[in-house]
Amino acid sequence: MRPMRLDLAGFTVFRDETTVDFTDADFFALVGPTGSGKSTVLDAICFVLYGAVPRWGGARGLANALAPSAVEARVRLVFESAGDRYVATRVVRRDGRGAVKTANAGLQLMPPGFDVTKLDTGLSPEDLGEVLAGTPAEMEPAVLDAVGLPYEQFTSCVVLPQGQFADFLHAKPATRQQILVNLLGLGVYENVQKRATERAGQAEAKLEAVARMLAGLTDVDDETFAAASDRVDRVRELAAAVAAAVPERERARTAAREATAALAALDADLAGLAGVRAPAGVTEVARAVSTAREAVDAATRTVALAEEQEEKLRGELAGAGDESALRLLLRAHADAERLSGEADTVRAALDAAQARHDAAATALGAAREAAARAEAELEAAFRAHEEAKTVDQAVALRAHLAAGGTCPVCEQPVPRVPAVPAGSAVAAATAAGKAARAA
Repeated sequence: MRPMRLDLAGFTVFRDETTVDFTDADFFALVGPTGSGKSTVLDAICFVLYGAVPRWGGARGLANALAPSAVEARVRLVFESAGDRYVATRVVRRDGRGAVKTANAGLQLMPPGFDVTKLDTGLSPEDLGEVLAGTPAEMEPAVLDAVGLPYEQFTSCVVLPQGQFADFLHAKPATRQQILVNLLGLGVYENVQKRATERAGQAEAKLEAVARMLAGLTDVDDETFAAASDRVDRVRELAAAVAAAVPERERARTAAREATAALAALDADLAGLAGVRAPAGVTEVARAVSTAREAVDAATRTVALAEEQEEKLRGELAGAGDESALRLLLRAHADAERLSGEADTVRAALDAAQARHDAAATALGAAREAAARAEAELEAAFRAHEEAKTVDQAVALRAHLAAGGTCPVCEQPVPRVPAVPAGSAVAAATAAGKAARAA
């Protein structure tokens, strides 16, 4: 495992954002006074990969990851392992009750040739490559596959805690051997040994079986071997024929079972049909059904003709133009027919009125002639009475008097008009004039 870049923010003594770039360094040393953060850089590498640091006392010392008065710590490590480049990220936060927990952890396989300097441009996590782990629980197996070492061996041979280098040197041979096997990738040889041992055991078992078979064939000569070979060939041919016939036999058995089941079902149906009797009135019902079917056929034909007519009308309507304009024309046509009927009625009424007008005009002319004659007769009557008695003159003057008016003779007011004597010609002429005027 080779570190390429380490980004810190809010982690222990690195409160501000800090970047440690190992890109161009084949070998490097961290130097500085005590407390400057040299060990913290190594702690950050261990923490981002495994979520724990040896000198913190394991995962229980997670609160040590936060800088004083900080509420969040972020660590990101870009490293290479076995020719691939990975980026590991881990974030811890302090909640409102003061508890410190891992808020986010992830491991991603970066695409080949990825430029590490692009991390300064604020790339989103989706731009960093394939996600191998997205939760703290998924980190441990993903890091083990990428780095090849569990936490205990990583802290024993890669990042040794201060004062614990002697533990590796004084570890038991088996422990040091296992660490070296993991570091050098010697586990593949253990796998080869296991596979070789398994194959050797299988071969020895086959050899023993063949030896037992050969031990039982001590009295076999060439003729017996040839006969046995012939029998083996015949048996193989027979086995091939049997193997070819077995599927057909299985299909035949399946067909037989299906036929048996179908036969049983038919027998059950026949048993049920044996008790079926035709109900009364079946002939009438059949006749009614036939009639109904004929009616349905006729209705179907009618519907088909109607549909054809509808399609034809729709085609004509589509070819006629705008539907709204056609509706206006139809309405105008209906109004024209209605007004034509009303015009005929008006003409008949006008003719009748004209006839009545002509008759009234003729009657009016006759009435006017009668009135003229009455006026002439009245004047004649007045002239005849002028030569008569004074009474008759008074009677003649009476026609021109009105109650409250002035008398033409004495110029006195007339309180009451005297009645006309019965049989007076003036009275008769006056009556005739009124009748003529009324007419």
